Amino acid sequence: MSLTKPPATHLCPVCRGEANQPIYSEAQDPITLNFFRVVECCTCHIVFTTPRPASMDSYYPQRYRAYGPLVTGLLQKFYRMRIARWARFKRQGGRVLEVGCGPGLMLADFRKRGWTVLGIERNKAVAETARRVLGLEIVATPVDELSVDLRFDLIIMFQVLEHIGEPVPLLRECARRLAPGGRLVTNVPNFSSWQSRFAGSSWLHLDVPRHLVHFTPRTLQETLERGGLKLIELSFASPEHDPYGWVESTVSRLTGRANTLTRFLMGLDPFGPAVLLSFVLGAVLVVPATLLAGASWLAGTGALMEAIAVCAAPSEK
Repeated sequence: MSLTKPPATHLCPVCRGEANQPIYSEAQDPITLNFFRVVECCTCHIVFTTPRPASMDSYYPQRYRAYGPLVTGLLQKFYRMRIARWARFKRQGGRVLEVGCGPGLMLADFRKRGWTVLGIERNKAVAETARRVLGLEIVATPVDELSVDLRFDLIIMFQVLEHIGEPVPLLRECARRLAPGGRLVTNVPNFSSWQSRFAGSSWLHLDVPRHLVHFTPRTLQETLERGGLKLIELSFASPEHDPYGWVESTVSRLTGRANTLTRFLMGLDPFGPAVLLSFVLGAVLVVPATLLAGASWLAGTGALMEAIAVCAAPSEK
């Protein structure tokens, strides 16, 4: 593949390298239908989306991830299982920060467990709803503007880091705000997964341009280290997202229409023949999708990864 030298605004978001090689010359945003490129840095091998839009507003419609009560309730049940596992290391409770907290479902569960919670959310309407309905403390303040005197036992970035144009500065600011013995948890799509390789540019979790950086286990670990963090655990099981990713990605490949089910579930499209066909195909695919997802978890190639990290020792930073 030929090497390209991007303009300065499209340097590698992790190492600032200039040379990259194309992986997908055309990857379509399923919401706006605009096309982007997905390239790999020739220096640190991080994969990223280019060009990066000057404004992301049009790529995050009001209905983005605004699922109905049935889907939201199902996701909440899965999230509770994750929270129980995350909170186990500090059974007496502590202070938790969630970066990109959305409607605050995770924070509400942490609060029930006796934790002191704080959320950061860029969507002001979503943040206001969470404050009003759940009574949560949610701010629009970036992490680097939070007082360094605020220390957290747990910092969560659940499907957030891939949305950050320059992840290393954010990770450094998070590391500065971890309490002694504190942990950072980040969940991101796995670009080297079986699902990603099968679906290619039709992969549900590619999601350009909202996903600006695409991690593999190796590049995720190296990015955490650049941010002053040390990876202590990496896992791949994602029952709430992985089987569905197989279904939606396969339907997209079969029909040539991107993310039909997801667009319908978010309320972006009305019910029609294309949605009906996708539901029929999804019903046929759900069992093999679940089996494939489980096999990929055992093989360490699941579609999503969960990394748990701690502050690196001074000599390791």
